[in-house]
Amino acid sequence: MKSRILFITRNYPPKVGGLETYSCNLIKEFQAHGSTYKITLSKSIKHLLWFFPYSFFRALYLIRKYSVQFVHLCDGLLAPLGILLKHLTGVKVTVTIHGLDITYKNSFYQMFIPWCITKLDGVVCVSHSTRDECVRRIIPCPNCTVIPNGIRPDRLYLQQSKNELRRKLENLIGISLNNKKILFTIGHLVKRKGVAWFVENVMPRLEDSCLYVVAGEGPERKTIQEIVDRYNLQDRVLLLGELSDEDRKFIYNASDIFIMPNITVTGDVEGFGIVALEAGSCGLPVVASNIQGLRDAVINGKTGYLVEEGGVDGFVGRITDMNLDKAQIREIVNSTFDWAKIYKRYHDVFVKLRSK
Repeated sequence: MKSRILFITRNYPPKVGGLETYSCNLIKEFQAHGSTYKITLSKSIKHLLWFFPYSFFRALYLIRKYSVQFVHLCDGLLAPLGILLKHLTGVKVTVTIHGLDITYKNSFYQMFIPWCITKLDGVVCVSHSTRDECVRRIIPCPNCTVIPNGIRPDRLYLQQSKNELRRKLENLIGISLNNKKILFTIGHLVKRKGVAWFVENVMPRLEDSCLYVVAGEGPERKTIQEIVDRYNLQDRVLLLGELSDEDRKFIYNASDIFIMPNITVTGDVEGFGIVALEAGSCGLPVVASNIQGLRDAVINGKTGYLVEEGGVDGFVGRITDMNLDKAQIREIVNSTFDWAKIYKRYHDVFVKLRSK
């Protein structure tokens, strides 16, 4: 008999972000295989206050009406909800931990959330780095398993010629791309992403033919723009802001190298890095800092290169001499991180719990 599973997430489309992408794809994969129910929040974080009581009563209803056997929480902040459901209904409750949901720098949070997680039946961590953060805080850590995030192989890949893609990019940014090497970063512009560090320390060392395209918004944008102006990099660093899905897709495919220059920031970690998979699914090699969850998202020497954090020479060297084959990158990323395979690993977690 197939398992009946309820997923609860506070991060779901049309909101945009790594957690939203993860939740949506995980739930869709299970919906294609069996009896799956979901409770989602697709509005801003300010709606969290009512989402918790709504989720609790909605979950009670679904569990009792449909004899749900498992509840899976899509991030650690929901662990208190899981405790209540487990003790009131007897269902098995598991959770996925991503990074900030276990490292959030608040004394009450650090006392309460890890304790709640110890009372659940299983923990999935998206990277070995995230697992290490859990083990530091959660003793004992219940049934802790590392399962990476996934990718849908053909969602972003375009089979158009490079020239055609670059013409589209030229129309978007208004700059001739003749003989340019395009470096690309996309994400929420916060300090840990390292974009400001990269612009200040690496871009001046690269040849003028390197164009750094940055997509996304966040609190670091002003700082990045100030560095661009200070070093007169206006023609070599472009801050595009938020992109449409279509623009995002063709920039991935038109670019030459994807850049993830993350730096260590206390209390704020890169749990995985889904964008590394998105880049790889388009054949785009990644050059990333060798820290935290990036070690799981980038297969060193195969889908990109991991370089020392803050290592200017390492970034310059790998960007200048990139020798990875794009077709092989696509094949490795798609065969390793296809959501169909990630689903099976999650399914195995539930199967093991059912036998206990």
